[in-house]
Amino acid sequence: MFKHGLSIRAWLAGAALASSAMLCAVQAHAQQTLTINTDRSGTGQKAAFNKIVADFETANPGVKVNVNYSDVESYKTSIRNFLVTSPPDLAFWFTGARMRAFTKRNLFADLTGFFVENKLNEPMKPFLAAVTDNGKQYMMPTNLTTWGFFYNKKVFESAGIAPPKTWDELMAAAAKLKAAGVTPFTIGTRDLWANDLWFDYLDLRVNGLDFHMRLMDGKEKYTDPRVKKVFSMWGDAVKKGYFQENASSYGWQEAIPFLAQGKAAMYLLGPYVLTSLPKDVHGNIGFFKFPVVDPSVPNFEELSVNGVGIPEGAKNKELAKRFLAFLAKPDNMLAFARAGAVIPARTDVTITDDPFAQSQIELVKQAKGSSQFYDRDTDPEMAQIGMRGFQEFLANPDRETAILDRLEKARERIFK
Repeated sequence: MFKHGLSIRAWLAGAALASSAMLCAVQAHAQQTLTINTDRSGTGQKAAFNKIVADFETANPGVKVNVNYSDVESYKTSIRNFLVTSPPDLAFWFTGARMRAFTKRNLFADLTGFFVENKLNEPMKPFLAAVTDNGKQYMMPTNLTTWGFFYNKKVFESAGIAPPKTWDELMAAAAKLKAAGVTPFTIGTRDLWANDLWFDYLDLRVNGLDFHMRLMDGKEKYTDPRVKKVFSMWGDAVKKGYFQENASSYGWQEAIPFLAQGKAAMYLLGPYVLTSLPKDVHGNIGFFKFPVVDPSVPNFEELSVNGVGIPEGAKNKELAKRFLAFLAKPDNMLAFARAGAVIPARTDVTITDDPFAQSQIELVKQAKGSSQFYDRDTDPEMAQIGMRGFQEFLANPDRETAILDRLEKARERIFK
């Protein structure tokens, strides 16, 4: 007999209801799905991220993570659509002006509290400005990308050239390489952004960070004599035939084989040069930072912060925050950054066994200040117009005046 007159039948019925409720709860828990959209689709970083995802699923029974990988160029278009029509729970993206173009439309959720709760403000302090809009953080920085010249060591050795430290040395090396039948600078401008580095670095080296950022903010004119000086120096190298012919026919990645094969000597780009090449080729690829143009101008660098945010329309924001906290763990940030040949966005995480990573960390330490990248520092519409102008200039430098006039008219309209 059961106490209080409870019959076996009633008890069984109650047990059945309880079991049913528990089953429903388990099923509901098992149906938790986290959707992530990302452009970090390089072989190494994709494998590292898949490992992090698998570890998260193991640590969170009943959670399934779906990752939608896309190439960088396609992602730049698709994110404008999916953030509005079908927002995932997490979306990787660029920081700076690119992020703020979405935050001003309320398309990314406020993560300010997340940084406090997970004690990330201190270890991520140098990177927070890039993910901040009106005093609030909207993305979690994942890594820092550095930029500079990657060069073919055998080509340099054959030509008797050492990595240039000044602009004059760079131009002298280019002349020597051109005479030897080697294209000094490979480049692919079909993807417009790859050409930005030439303008950005020359402007930083000639005119300094303050002027450059004022130009990015629409507070200086593209027809200013200081900008014209940048185009004059750049144009001189273009007119001498130092750049890859028909550059607009190649995407940024398609221009890398010219460097690896020794048909070209240098490529001004980021670590994607290494991640796009087989590891057995890496030993023949060296690196040097953009040379000094004016010794009186401090050493400013391009340092780009990438990140990940929670779309405002995400269905599983709390689960998304749980994943962000997991990704932010030092070991995961290290593995993810190492796989992409970039620097982890935590000051308490270092890479001690990778010479290239060490050289990039040293480059960051030596910088007296930094910009991010042309299309991350200026208004998105201005960036598109500017990048098309840079592409046209590389193909036809004689159109310098017309191009700068067009950019100035766009600046006046966009920043009025």
